[in-house]
Amino acid sequence: MEQDFFENEDYYFEQEKAWRKSLPKYSDKELISIFPEVKEIIPQKIREWKVVLKKEKDKLKECLVSIYSQKLDEFSIWFGELAARLLLMSPIMEAEKNILRLKRMQSIFSQRNGKLERWQEKLEKARQYPITELAESELDFRQSSKNLTALCPFHNEKNPSFYIYPETNTFHCFGCQEHGDVIKLTQHLYGLDFKEAVRMLQD
Repeated sequence: MEQDFFENEDYYFEQEKAWRKSLPKYSDKELISIFPEVKEIIPQKIREWKVVLKKEKDKLKECLVSIYSQKLDEFSIWFGELAARLLLMSPIMEAEKNILRLKRMQSIFSQRNGKLERWQEKLEKARQYPITELAESELDFRQSSKNLTALCPFHNEKNPSFYIYPETNTFHCFGCQEHGDVIKLTQHLYGLDFKEAVRMLQD
């Protein structure tokens, strides 16, 4: 088996390369959506990589100080610096790359949280839009105690069974049992989806 591998080494390496290329490539955003629990791990990993980075930088500094403290000619100093950087810069760059990627992933969470907060604000503002103002422009209603009543826009009827409750900013139809808030009524009256209704009630 081992002999077979060495005889066909190039073939096996080509197969492995093709296999690696066929693997799915995920962006940071996609990885975060697949593994949302990573949000809790990222800050700890950043701290760990910062410790590694400091340790590796200290190693490089010590090496360079050692070179400069010796009485060497200009070429030997140059060669010593080059050797030190070639040997010790790789782990420093690796640590910096990982810290940068983790911080980028952390910022994706921040952006997502910011968008979510803004959406919640818009949603709350839409829910507070007075349902009576919406009803006035689209429905023919009359006062019934503290509430308003009209023919139901959700089904055909001859006698009003659709009630609007200004105190709770909601509606209920006792005929077809449809009920909801100002957003749902906006969706139905204007043929909008949820996001469009929220956006309309912002204006």
